[in-house]
Amino acid sequence: MVLASSSPRRLDLFSSLGLPFVAIDPAVDERPPRPLSPLQLARWAAATKAEAVSRRHPEATVVAADTTVALDGRAFGKPTGPAEAAETLRALRGRTHRVYTAVAVINGPARRRASGYSRSQVTMRKFSMQELEAYARSAEVRDKAGAYAIQGDGGRLVARVDGPVDTVIGLPLHLVRRLLREVLA
Repeated sequence: MVLASSSPRRLDLFSSLGLPFVAIDPAVDERPPRPLSPLQLARWAAATKAEAVSRRHPEATVVAADTTVALDGRAFGKPTGPAEAAETLRALRGRTHRVYTAVAVINGPARRRASGYSRSQVTMRKFSMQELEAYARSAEVRDKAGAYAIQGDGGRLVARVDGPVDTVIGLPLHLVRRLLREVLA
């Protein structure tokens, strides 16, 4: 089994399933060929990652995921730097947004595919501008959709989560289990 990811958080979550696997960076361009809604973007990126790794490892079952943060129809991906992280956090501050994590699974030998998504809602505290600026400068925001890590210091910015927390972290295990059952049955 292959996890198409270089995310330490996804590796940790996937490890908890107790399945033997290797992790491979999908190394794909995550910019879509056309404008997509936040959910469509997550689904497209997960499928693109799974397909790229499956082409390189056709004998494997490949699992890939992608997470998008959505507010007012706008997708917030990984910030390019502290300024963009601060802009994202200002937009999310004191508001409720959605987090979509899409998962795509390909069983190469059986040529079976399955995909789906999980959604959670996250309400951010109305944190101070000092908290915002300090967190936006931290290393933690670099590779996180929405510029925060709920499982790290970014969790202090969150007031409430409705839905699976592992969806917000980036790998909804209930969905991964279901999709693996579908393609391996």
